[in-house]
Amino acid sequence: MKNRNTFKFAPGLVLAGAVGAMAFGSGGCSSLSQAAAAAQGCDGFGAAVSASTPAAAGAAIGKLGLDANTTAFVTAAAEFVNIADTINADVFTACHNINVALAAAGGDAGAPASDAGVPSTGDGGTGDVQAECMAASSAIQAALSANAFASAQCSAVISGGQCQLDASAQVSCEASCSGSASCQPGTVEARCTPGELSGQCSGNCNASATCEGSATVAANCTGTCSAECSGSCSASFTGTCGGMCTGTCDGMNSTGTCAGTCKGSCSAMAKGSCGGTCQGTCTGNCVLAANAMVNCGANVNCKGGCSVAYTAPQCEADLSPPSCNVDANCEANCKSQASMSASCTPPALTYECSGTVSAGLQAVITALETNLPAIINAAKVQGQLAVSAAGTLVTTGKAEFSSIGSLSGQAFACATTAVEGSVQAQASISVSVQASANVSGSAQAM
Repeated sequence: MKNRNTFKFAPGLVLAGAVGAMAFGSGGCSSLSQAAAAAQGCDGFGAAVSASTPAAAGAAIGKLGLDANTTAFVTAAAEFVNIADTINADVFTACHNINVALAAAGGDAGAPASDAGVPSTGDGGTGDVQAECMAASSAIQAALSANAFASAQCSAVISGGQCQLDASAQVSCEASCSGSASCQPGTVEARCTPGELSGQCSGNCNASATCEGSATVAANCTGTCSAECSGSCSASFTGTCGGMCTGTCDGMNSTGTCAGTCKGSCSAMAKGSCGGTCQGTCTGNCVLAANAMVNCGANVNCKGGCSVAYTAPQCEADLSPPSCNVDANCEANCKSQASMSASCTPPALTYECSGTVSAGLQAVITALETNLPAIINAAKVQGQLAVSAAGTLVTTGKAEFSSIGSLSGQAFACATTAVEGSVQAQASISVSVQASANVSGSAQAM
């Protein structure tokens, strides 16, 4: 495992405490009546949070008849709460399952069952996430430090794990923002940095561009593979080799066939990590060589340039601002919506080991390969994206209440509900992300 990340969180709890003061300090008697309306809640917010898709969430908020700016804020907040709840549940389940698996393995996993974590009876709240993941981190550390593992060395190969912002949803949202009745925000292609534009490419992906493979759909590759390479590898290879292995085979010098673990280069039927040029397929991102133009394959996106027009183009970075006059807060909320409704490919994890794999080590490998991807997703992929967008929601939430006198009773109720929900979600997801980073860090020593 590499590059353990740390995260910064915006002070959402400050906003929560300020909601009442801003409401009653801005509009006198009018604010009192608005607060009464807020107490009745916002029925559409709950429906949006429980919606199965971003489109369904948007439809639930759309039925409320709010102004465009409030609609953008409430929709983004509802999608954030949904994502936070999902990530929190996924991390709790993953840590719990690691504890159960290592407890079941007991002494075979290098630690007594009593040290490997106790199945939780909690409901998956933030306290339960912390407890489960602290136990999982300790259990992994105990297992990996056991003498039973001294005869094997393992490295993790992470495949996939990336998010594509829903730029089309952002553009559509911006078109409804106040500020310019005739605003046309522009196309995704026009507002995306060329190197960040991706999509299906029926032609060839340009030299030095990226074919984005995954654990389920490998990309054709002639270049640098970030995950598992299958085919041939020119250098810094570790894995199995059905061709000529030049380097070492199970630690012994080799210039021929290898029935064990090959390290160095492999001429054919390679399967493993490759630090040189991978010629074949890749289960992660393949950055194409400077002299290569490759068709990435069916259902594999090309990022950074295609010889023909993309099909269903997407942007993997923030869009440049629209050229027309759009309300700044509404634009920011639309940007948050794009992040919250991003299409994310979950990562996959495999361990490549050389030497003798004991029963205890195999138990740990199985537990981590099954459950660590959800933790990586929270720590480094979707969780990171959501945390970043949460900071924007805090800022725009304050702006919503700064104009409290202009909000209708229904808009005030929904904005209040959205602020409260996003503050709670921010606290929840921060716990899950930090717990995930701790568990992921404990697995680095594998």
